[in-house]
Amino acid sequence: MTMASFIAIDWGSSAFRAFLIGDEGTSLARISTDDGVLMTGNKSFLQVLEANCGRWLAEHGTMPIIMSGMIGSRNGWQETDYMPCPVSADSLAHNPVTIDNDGELTIRIVPGVSGPNMFGGLDVMRGEEVQVFGALAALGLDTALVCLPGTHSKWCIVETGAIASLTTFMTGEIFALIRRESSISSLIEDEKFDQTSFMQGTEAGRSKAGLLNKLFSIRASVLLDDLHCLSRASYLSGMLIGREIMAVTAALGTVDDVILVGNEALTHRYVAALGEQNVQAVSVEADKAFLKGISLLRDTS
Repeated sequence: MTMASFIAIDWGSSAFRAFLIGDEGTSLARISTDDGVLMTGNKSFLQVLEANCGRWLAEHGTMPIIMSGMIGSRNGWQETDYMPCPVSADSLAHNPVTIDNDGELTIRIVPGVSGPNMFGGLDVMRGEEVQVFGALAALGLDTALVCLPGTHSKWCIVETGAIASLTTFMTGEIFALIRRESSISSLIEDEKFDQTSFMQGTEAGRSKAGLLNKLFSIRASVLLDDLHCLSRASYLSGMLIGREIMAVTAALGTVDDVILVGNEALTHRYVAALGEQNVQAVSVEADKAFLKGISLLRDTS
């Protein structure tokens, strides 16, 4: 019989995801709630943790709890330092921050990562580093270009087992803002994904006219009945993702293959957009990458 070994938590700004991990590294149970770091209201982080995972502790007894994500930010339970690149799984595993609490729980937070981005600036991330190492371990690689699509899309250059560079694009956040609060919001209906419209958008995103011009062209084209696509939401998504990928390929010169880490619906879009640029992509599901990564850090520490 598989015994519970520890609790792994991916605690972001808007979501709380916890996994009960068995002694063989498998997930025995999972909890997902909206109790993100910025969504706890008047409850303490300890209260949120106990409300979500208390029954596991009651059933299986006290066990270590390992957390990553925005729970280690300034808005989180306790701010952890960013480890400067190059950062390996081993260095992350040996530098967790232990949280003092009123009970007898052993709670640790994985530190974030900081480093240069592909444009010569500085960048940071919290949580994605666990998925990066998990995806690499799942594929048996130690060198790769890894993309984690999302609200803040991350691109990590990993060399011989260490994150050497990380670059963030606010692609998902900008998509949401344009759909909700821009002058073209009323034109971007809540539509199902349409592949053809998406690919039309990726082409528009790579236009020499630039993103700011092409965004307004949606309004002009609708008013003049010149935007021939089935889904404007898919078109907008393609435009932003196409521009993101264009920036990456321009910065790196040659990109042959990419590892994508995320949910299937989102990675599908990146696979299509990358394929249009003759870039091969291999996808690893986000939960699989997290579980593999957090177990790797647990085994290494």
